[in-house]
Amino acid sequence: MCIILDANCFASFRDRANQDMHPIRTWLAQRNGKIAYTDTLRFREEWKASGLDFRELNRAGQLKLIPRDEVLSKQVEIQEDLESDDPHVIALAIVARIKVLVVQRQPGEQLRGGRRRARGADTALQRDFKRLANGRIYIDASHRRLLTKDLCP
Repeated sequence: MCIILDANCFASFRDRANQDMHPIRTWLAQRNGKIAYTDTLRFREEWKASGLDFRELNRAGQLKLIPRDEVLSKQVEIQEDLESDDPHVIALAIVARIKVLVVQRQPGEQLRGGRRRARGADTALQRDFKRLANGRIYIDASHRRLLTKDLCP
């Protein structure tokens, strides 16, 4: 099985002391899980800005490259259907049939109508991911049940 790491959780994933990311690191190492990505400018910029060691993850066999042309084509196709400004994430999920998106809780994030984000309230990206990719959201260690033994398609 593959997952997608949203850019907002790269720093948390890199932090070995972060207990919410511990199940993901264990799953990657012990259950043949992989982080899906595609080689687009936006993904490269997000990886570079995060300080994550792309080469180390790749050497460990913990990354799955999804063809860029397919993702870019799907991105154009779905652009009009999105609430979020993350068409690359949703397109990657659809093309690679990924059902788990890892995000970091953003407690101060504004939702529609000016309400503050409460636990369990979805962001636009999360709503798009659930609606268009028919996926599930991993926010913290309590969601470890979403990590299965299956390999990436």
